[in-house]
Order: sequence, then structure tokens, then C-alpha cells
Amino acid sequence: MRKFLFLLLILFSFSYAQNIKVIDMKFAVAIQNREPIGISERFPPDIGKVYCWTKIYSDKVPTKVYHVWYYKGREMARVELGITYSTFRTWSSKNILPEWVGSWKVVVEDENGNKVAEKSFEITENWQ
Repeated sequence: MRKFLFLLLILFSFSYAQNIKVIDMKFAVAIQNREPIGISERFPPDIGKVYCWTKIYSDKVPTKVYHVWYYKGREMARVELGITYSTFRTWSSKNILPEWVGSWKVVVEDENGNKVAEKSFEITENWQ
């Protein structure tokens, strides 16, 4: 009986595994009407703030994702974002100090901490 319940539990958990996909991911200087403005992967040190915009698909709603911001491999911020429709646009932002020149990335994680996507950008003097 225990083996049967264990197998049933495993089958049940796999049959309801969440499916989250990042359809699009962009970095920008602003968000306007839920769309990124000034899209780039290179920004000047005096940018002040960078936005990470994502378009997410999830077969389970409501749910949440996280934008995890890294600078030179060090976690700088973890932002929880609620997903309320199966296709949903959402974003987070990070204040950037002028001395934080170098490589950045944002990792998108599902509510269980699984990596769904990642993308990098750079803060550099030679941004154009």
C-alpha cells in the first residue's frame, strides 16, 4: 500500500509540473505603456536605473517569478513578480551607481527557484 501511495504521489507531482517560458527579455532605460523604451545591452555609468522587461508564458496562474540581478557574479537584488495571466509582461528595475561598471545579468527563476532564463548587459564608458 505504501509503495502504491508513493507512486501515486510521484505521478501526481509530475503531472502538475509548472511550465514557465520567457518569450522575450530586454533591458531598457524606461518602461512606457508596459513596453521597454531605449532598449540596449550596453549603458553608460551615469544611467541611474536599468529596467529588465520580460514577457512570460505560464500554464499555471496565478504564480510568481523572480528577477535576480547579478553584478560581476554577486547577487545584488531579488525581485518577486506576480504572474496573473498565462501570457504576461512584467519588469523590475535596479538602481545603478556610477562605479558599478562591468558585467551584469538578470536570471529569471520560477517560484521554486529553478532558472528559466538569463540575459546579460554591461555598464561601460564605451556604451555607444
